[in-house]
Amino acid sequence: MAKGSPSAANAGPSAEARARAKAKARRRRTIRMWIPQYHGGWAMVVVPPIVGVVEGGLRWAHIPLYALWFIGYFFFYCATVWLRSHCKARYAAPVKAYGAVVLGLGLISLVCTPFLWRWALLFAPLVAVAALAAWKREERSLASGLDTVAAASLMVPVMYDVSTDGAAGLSATGHVWALAALFFGYFAGTVFYVKTNIRERGSNPYLFASIAWHTVWTAAVIALAMHDAIGWWHTVVWTLMAARAVAVPLYGRIRTPLPVRAIGVGEILTSIAFIVTLF
Repeated sequence: MAKGSPSAANAGPSAEARARAKAKARRRRTIRMWIPQYHGGWAMVVVPPIVGVVEGGLRWAHIPLYALWFIGYFFFYCATVWLRSHCKARYAAPVKAYGAVVLGLGLISLVCTPFLWRWALLFAPLVAVAALAAWKREERSLASGLDTVAAASLMVPVMYDVSTDGAAGLSATGHVWALAALFFGYFAGTVFYVKTNIRERGSNPYLFASIAWHTVWTAAVIALAMHDAIGWWHTVVWTLMAARAVAVPLYGRIRTPLPVRAIGVGEILTSIAFIVTLF
């Protein structure tokens, strides 16, 4: 084929476009290997520890512990991908890198707050359940989701314990444990809600479970508000979430299901309303 002919001219850009597409795909794979893709998990990682600090007061020991928890989330995600692949070598690099950082921060945290070992006893079975779910490729199951929610909610009393230099222990205060329970109720509710609109769309058992979960927790929050343990604006948020648990999945069945992006934006707005009214 003669150089400069139309076919030859078109071959160059086509090859270049393919090369760019391959490079872009490699970058996406690299990002997915190193950065958590569970977008709904960020609120669980960031907010509960901060609430524990706010309740008890900031200490220097909170800094390495919060860093341990935050980087630990990256390690958890990468370890999940690695275990899900049944330990393939190409997924091991981020596990080793984040694991080294987690180990270092863990040692620093234990030196600053040696009493944290008692909390490790509570977290150990939760980590084991998450690891087993990843190995069985069931990390997106309901049980795995509730397991992760429980771990995130426990960070409220953990940080509060650090605020008291270990004096609070596992008991903390009733109010602190109530906050942890509310976080568990809220985040677990999002697990049900999201599943009824995406992975379990059309499943009646999941829909009924989601409606029942939101109804029971809304009733509990109203009871707390009647005893002045929580503000009434917070009950409004729970009431709207309970209504949403019914309306949105049913709308998706009758008309067009909401896009995943719309559900994600709704979760962000709901999280903000939940946190603001909680205080």
